Amino acid sequence: MRYLFWLWHNTKGIRQNILLRISAGTIRVAAGLLLVWLCRRFVDVTIRTGTAVDILQMVVAMVATVLVGVLLRQLYFYMGQRAMARQGTTIRSRIFCNLFRQEMSESHQFHSGDVASRLQKDIDIVSDATANILSDFIVVFIQLVGAFMLMRTMDARLAWVLLLLTPFFVVGGKVLARRMRDMTLIVREQESKVQMLVQESMEHQEVLRSLNSSGWIVNCLDDMQKSLCHSIYSRARFTVISRLLIAGIFSLGYIIAFIWGGLQLREGAISFGVMTSFLQLVSQIQQPILQMFNLLPLLFHATASIDRLEELYSFPEEGACKGRTVLSQSYSICFDNVSFRYADDEHYIIHNFTHTFMSGSKTAIMGETGAGKTTLFRLLLGFVQPTNGTIETGELTFVPQGNTLLSGTIHFNLQLAKPDVTTEEMRHALHTACADFVWALPNGIETLLGERGARLSEGQAQRIAIARGLLHQGEIMLLDEISSALDEQTEAELFRRIFLTFPDKTILLITHRTAVAKLCDEIIRVS
Repeated sequence: MRYLFWLWHNTKGIRQNILLRISAGTIRVAAGLLLVWLCRRFVDVTIRTGTAVDILQMVVAMVATVLVGVLLRQLYFYMGQRAMARQGTTIRSRIFCNLFRQEMSESHQFHSGDVASRLQKDIDIVSDATANILSDFIVVFIQLVGAFMLMRTMDARLAWVLLLLTPFFVVGGKVLARRMRDMTLIVREQESKVQMLVQESMEHQEVLRSLNSSGWIVNCLDDMQKSLCHSIYSRARFTVISRLLIAGIFSLGYIIAFIWGGLQLREGAISFGVMTSFLQLVSQIQQPILQMFNLLPLLFHATASIDRLEELYSFPEEGACKGRTVLSQSYSICFDNVSFRYADDEHYIIHNFTHTFMSGSKTAIMGETGAGKTTLFRLLLGFVQPTNGTIETGELTFVPQGNTLLSGTIHFNLQLAKPDVTTEEMRHALHTACADFVWALPNGIETLLGERGARLSEGQAQRIAIARGLLHQGEIMLLDEISSALDEQTEAELFRRIFLTFPDKTILLITHRTAVAKLCDEIIRVS
């Protein structure tokens, strides 16, 4: 019931489409039942007693009924595809947006490959369920009821015999539901692991090649895919066996109806037209039941995907960071007895840190790897909350270390910091970041970059990333080893331009280089 409520709740925006498709499906069902009645009348009445005009009219009516059914079936399919596409984009956008609102605690983060798998495969399955399965169930149920009522007017006993098979399918469906859901959940998790391995291997391809590990990592992928295939095969065998049992029961039902009709015809209890209608209506009763049974595995697959998508909602949204206050128009930073450790670790990364960074000051933060330098920045940015103590800061501009460019144009990457950025602002930021080379590229700022700035050197990509950070407005700048890929001359010129361009801003920079630290007003060593 929880899953059905979830599916219904997530049909907002396509409910009109669903109602229109149910209407079209109902008319199509009515056309199919009308065709059964027309065929019976054609055999029993028109052929025997009708004139040539009557026969022609009946043929035209039957052909028209068939055409109406065909057209409505295609309309139903087209509207279903539109609803599925809209549903997929809506759910994907909502979850994607929600991911940026969650707390950035390390324990709450998913692997990017796993997230990509959920945002693609799981959303496709859930979109199909919300856009199509609900309406399909309603239409086939209407078809089942309509066919039963029409057959009941011809032979009530046969109608009830065929209909009484339905409860067995309902009970059988419930028995199969949990098994199918568990098998699908295993498949989804294994698919995510494959996605993670492929994504990380492509991202670190140079490292793997330099270590001569490409063959080993390919073998790892083969092993994971063999395990995935085994799970898929097991689920497929389970589905095939279930469908074979149902198909066998349906075939037996058809044979029973055929024998029953033949005996009735022999005794003169029914006409040839009624016999024809029997065989048509048996199909119209069995087909909805078979469709329902085929829809059940899809619904079970969707329940597993719903669970995986709900996991992306399961962690708390990022709220006001306790112990941290952001003051407008403030250029100073004040740490007052601040300590921090992760919830599952007794070791304090930062312990009783107190310091005031004065307005307009330029401070270098140095220390060994793992001493807590980057954690200071994460505390200032509100990515983590202090365990103890308080922080007061102004609006922040953060430039992370390394190459953080996204695939797309250089213009697009700069717009990430300021969507309405002007050409003059980009030119100024690029110059400050020693990235004037951009204008010499064949397409300038419209140069298309690959993943992580492919086609650029590491130093060039890093300078464009710095320019992007400089475009973001803030009274305080946090620079995290932004010159690690630059030579000493370019590095010195970079900081000279930054300090000259932003003389009034408070700047904190993390560095391991003494030459850079000497450019600052103050040096803080974290240990």
